[in-house]
Amino acid sequence: MLLPRFIKKLLAVFRGSVAPPLIFLSVLIGFWFGLMPGFYGLHVALLVIVLVLNVNLALFLLSLGVGKALALAGAPVLYHIGVWVQGNLGGLLSALASIPVIGITDFSRFAVAGGLIVGPVIGAIGGLALAFSVINFRRMMVKLDDKSEKFRKYYSKLWVRLLDRLLIGKRAKDVKAMFAQAKYIRKAGIVLAVLLVGGFFAAAHFLQDTTVKNYATETLTRANGAEVDLESLGISVLGGNVAAAGLQVTDAQKPEQNQVVVEKVTADASLYDLFLGRLVMENVEVTGVQFDQQRQSPGTVIEAPAPEEEPFDPCEYEAGEEDVAKLEKYVKDAKKIKEQLQKLRQWLPEGGGEEASAEAEQKPQTYLEYLQAKAATQPSPKVLAKRVLADKVNLPSEMFGNSQILMTNLSDAPQAVGQPVTLELKSNETPASITVTMDYSQPGTPQVSGSFAGFDLSKVQSGLGSDAGLSFQSGAASGTFSGLLTREQIDLFIKLDLKDLQAKGEGNGVLGLGAEQTSEVMEVLKELSTTIRAVGPTTEPRLVFDTKGLTEEFQQALVEAGKDRVLKEVDEKLEEELGDKVPEELKDALKKPGEGLMEGLGGLLGGKKKEEDN
Repeated sequence: MLLPRFIKKLLAVFRGSVAPPLIFLSVLIGFWFGLMPGFYGLHVALLVIVLVLNVNLALFLLSLGVGKALALAGAPVLYHIGVWVQGNLGGLLSALASIPVIGITDFSRFAVAGGLIVGPVIGAIGGLALAFSVINFRRMMVKLDDKSEKFRKYYSKLWVRLLDRLLIGKRAKDVKAMFAQAKYIRKAGIVLAVLLVGGFFAAAHFLQDTTVKNYATETLTRANGAEVDLESLGISVLGGNVAAAGLQVTDAQKPEQNQVVVEKVTADASLYDLFLGRLVMENVEVTGVQFDQQRQSPGTVIEAPAPEEEPFDPCEYEAGEEDVAKLEKYVKDAKKIKEQLQKLRQWLPEGGGEEASAEAEQKPQTYLEYLQAKAATQPSPKVLAKRVLADKVNLPSEMFGNSQILMTNLSDAPQAVGQPVTLELKSNETPASITVTMDYSQPGTPQVSGSFAGFDLSKVQSGLGSDAGLSFQSGAASGTFSGLLTREQIDLFIKLDLKDLQAKGEGNGVLGLGAEQTSEVMEVLKELSTTIRAVGPTTEPRLVFDTKGLTEEFQQALVEAGKDRVLKEVDEKLEEELGDKVPEELKDALKKPGEGLMEGLGGLLGGKKKEEDN
């Protein structure tokens, strides 16, 4: 009866010429490979070692199979050891994660971290046991060969070797051949390793427009929540260049439209980071960006649970309810702004400084769960663009139009990067500009700050609601803002400066003055500084105005408007009664209301009384 194949392989090791050190390495690497679930960068490194070193492939595969069986049977043990490794050997895992190729391994999986330690330990024990057993067996064969001439002749006969090979398995030609000088480097393995590496680069080159592109579009689609199309994708692994063309991002709210269309994207990527499983780009240039373009066919939308609307309580923000206004009152198309805020939410940080909602760690229940469980750690950045320049971007805004956008430190895990994320938007057609900085350099929820300038109020008018109470003919707005902006809440203080104002009242005016009085105020009020606070849920913000400060500004303006009106009426009355007989001194007094006539009115219109000389 023929022996099972794996028994033959094992006996071939005992009776072959494989050196004991190579036997030890074969078992160690096999168990190490097998006890770590999945296939990662560390597995690739072990395979390269197997190809280069002259290890016994049969023994390696046998050990690998036994290791995989042990990993499944002892999944809970690997899990608990991995938990200990994550808590006590974090430095080792970090060091391994910084090594090219090996760094692609997902050490956050408990079973992988456990197999990293248990694999070589069990492999070393098994390898030493087998190596010493082989040494003792071969020494016994040498003694038998020295003592028995008949055994030596019998063992070297051809028909015995053939029958032995058929019934038991492969063996060395004779006893002395068992101790032949070992060759530790496999020349054919080196050639094969080179071919495999070359094949990898060739595959990366020829498959980048199919397999890699499909993977990229699937990843982007999941992140966007709707279909993302990519015409072409080129990656030069050796050159560290990335180029993409024909990017179309479907609007999840309007599948018949694209949220954004990008003609071309080029970037320089770090080769070192690519071998660590990260895409780090120094300079990214984007051209041909358009928004809200019609698609040839509606894009597929990934169904997502409807977000729960949080009720807004003005008491939480120390603002009187009479001072809080809904966005609809001041913005013409508030619904569109809310939709844009809803899209923005997925790119904003969560409250409390958490970069992403870490899944609560739950104890696994099945063997498969033990092998797949991961540590609840902060995510590390997989994609980082240090500088992104998008020029000639056609924004759907009358204020900006064709613009240039410069962004820095864009990442899928900005909290882990720890660098401020900035955005600079500057119009190529108007003086409008805006800068935004989200500071991730400090722990906790990142602070948002920025400034804006050159906002033409006549262009702002088209976006104001019918109840805003003001109609701007001209003027310029600038200011700064700071506060918090997360996926759940917004709380921004906006300092607003208006200059060269020309406006009139509409509807009910502002602050209850009515349209006529508001227009009188705006005839005098050419500059205005105030603060506005945007608070509430991110998708349902409210505006809190500095009512007290605005009232004081408008009261002073009303006084000035009253002065001008009285002077105008007096001038008209004098002209009507006296005609050209009005004395020059009186005309001069009317032209200088602060030096004569208005002082004589005793401050009845709110002017200051002239202090009497002591």
